[in-house]
Amino acid sequence: MGLAAVASADPKPTEIDTKPFKDRIEVFQDAAGGTYAVVRDDMPRLFYGTGKLLYEQIVTGSSRDGNAGSWSVDAWTPRLPDMHRGSVMREGDGSYKRYCDNLDDAGLTAVTGEKVKQVLATVKLMTPAHDRVPYLLARDDAGVYYYVDKIRKGQAYRVFVGKKGAMKLMPLSDVAVDSAGAVFSTKTGDLRLVTASDEGERSKVKWVRGEKGTDLHFLDLDISSKLIFKDLGVYGFTGSLCENA
Repeated sequence: MGLAAVASADPKPTEIDTKPFKDRIEVFQDAAGGTYAVVRDDMPRLFYGTGKLLYEQIVTGSSRDGNAGSWSVDAWTPRLPDMHRGSVMREGDGSYKRYCDNLDDAGLTAVTGEKVKQVLATVKLMTPAHDRVPYLLARDDAGVYYYVDKIRKGQAYRVFVGKKGAMKLMPLSDVAVDSAGAVFSTKTGDLRLVTASDEGERSKVKWVRGEKGTDLHFLDLDISSKLIFKDLGVYGFTGSLCENA
């Protein structure tokens, strides 16, 4: 994997053909102008937006209690701390809610009857707004972070370096990813990930500039989700269910 992995363009959200499931879409709205489209099949789907574009969420699970009438569809919400997930749910008392770990919750109103068709006629259901996922996060002892992301279903990598809120995109000159690890070469240095070969040994990551190398501390990507998607300042709009958490 070389320069082709560097030059690939990010895919843009595209409109989804809703004909196969349009008659099964449930629509909800909140007081702030958010619209939610839910398909509660065996493979549930969830869309959310605050305008004419509703972006598909990455569904992580669902639940249903037939006796109580309650249900939930859970989604990947990267800006919530501690790997918590957001949900659109119907509670046992019959009320509807967007749940964001009590940080950005909202009551929802179900759209019924002919109004469902009216709402769906004014919006477009789109593929996810955010198509990048974390690949590597590390930090040095001076509080400088080194972050690599990639296309969700591709090999287009990016490298960011800097302190929280001041991360800079580093233009890549080459990328090598194989069973031994990864090297991301920039004009100012190389970020090198060496995969451990001995049982029990941890992988190592280092920032190399010229002949000088700095050992870095690995950070868990799941635990650091809020840090990555909010505090580092790398990403703006992600289209997630709990965008403002």
